[in-house]
Amino acid sequence: MVTGRFPERIVVIGAGMAGLVCTLELMKQGYNVRLLEANSQPGGRIYTMRDHFADGLFCELGAAFIGEHHFLTLSYAQQAGVQLINLPVPNRSLSYIGGRLIIDSPAEPALWPVSLTAEERILGYAGMLGKYLTPGLNATGNPFLPGWPTKQAIQLDSMTMEEYLRGQGASSGAIKLFEIGYMQMLGDGIRKVSALQRLLDLKMAGSERSSKTIVGGMDQLPKKLALTIGSNISYGCAVTHIEHSNKEVTIRFNHSGEVFTISCDRVIVAIPSTVLRTIHFSPSLSKEKNDAIQNQLSTSVTRTVIQSRTRFWNNLSSFTTVNTDLKIGWLLDATFSQTTSRRGLICSYSSGESARELSKAGNFNSAVSEIKQVLPELSYNYEGGTVFSWDHHPYSRGAYAWYKPKQMIRMLPTLTAEEGRIYLAGDNTSLFPGWIEGAISSALRTVNQIISGNSI
Repeated sequence: MVTGRFPERIVVIGAGMAGLVCTLELMKQGYNVRLLEANSQPGGRIYTMRDHFADGLFCELGAAFIGEHHFLTLSYAQQAGVQLINLPVPNRSLSYIGGRLIIDSPAEPALWPVSLTAEERILGYAGMLGKYLTPGLNATGNPFLPGWPTKQAIQLDSMTMEEYLRGQGASSGAIKLFEIGYMQMLGDGIRKVSALQRLLDLKMAGSERSSKTIVGGMDQLPKKLALTIGSNISYGCAVTHIEHSNKEVTIRFNHSGEVFTISCDRVIVAIPSTVLRTIHFSPSLSKEKNDAIQNQLSTSVTRTVIQSRTRFWNNLSSFTTVNTDLKIGWLLDATFSQTTSRRGLICSYSSGESARELSKAGNFNSAVSEIKQVLPELSYNYEGGTVFSWDHHPYSRGAYAWYKPKQMIRMLPTLTAEEGRIYLAGDNTSLFPGWIEGAISSALRTVNQIISGNSI
């Protein structure tokens, strides 16, 4: 329980999963908590788009999956009472490279249209992943054990993922294949991202064979947690200023065109660094912390969602996702768990420079053309669609954090350390940006810091 003056007043800024969990856990401990959220709903980058499509269909534009070893996320999902469903696992994978659809399966390995070594052709895609990634996955070590980061982890953080792959003997053709699909979705791709971050993320992603999603939409999780918090949440509150001293914190925010202030004993800021930069601190934060906030990078992600009159792709039998070498990036069936309509939604997941290109005004039709290129039957089934860019969302200004070499190990301790009465939370302050698990782990770390009164 709380010791000292009762009840200690804490303001949490941001009702994404980190802010929600901070609020819930501190309320349980007897703190007087107020949660301020700039949007009109909770969830942050858990965003299930509704009301844009026919027949009650919806599409995940942010967090969409929960991995098998995301134990914190699974625990809160159980507490919230949401229903989980396993992702379908096709018996073969589809890729669109060089203008043609390529099928790869254990029974019929693909003939990849890139220059591979004789050994790589024998290994196949899955074999190459095993050969080149396993040493790095082992070398990352366990970040939850004392003594981390190890020398091996520090070495991985000093190079890009491309440099790591080349060091393992991967050919240029193999690296080109790895640039098509999930491995490319951190920051501006494997040629720029820290090998340590890329490998830790692959560990966190786990196996697609045991990934889950929430029946009825991922937003059911933050909505149910928010209901538990109740009137302690105030929506439509955009924080602009934070004044702090050794006695208290005063927060200024805009609400419905008016300016309000609220005082508290401590504040938890659970919003992305890209948005945190817009808040004025008085006095300024330490140079080290301010530099980390100003320089933390955010992945550009653009989603293009297409409504189709039928789910013609069921004829492909294995279509759940298609990796492409086009600007649209990764295609997926966004309605595999929705069975009340014959219609379906196809969603493209584009990141990095391609995402920035597709987010520009007037480029929606080019995205649709690329999707039709991969799935020609869409031409006869197309009923419209929409494009969504996380870069353009005012309270996100990007998707999940990413690091260039030598940034991750240097920045994280600074971001996670408390500064006076100010604490930072959010998946961008965790080892696993972009995952609900990272957001929750950051929240529990912050709550522990407050309860113990010491940095961890």
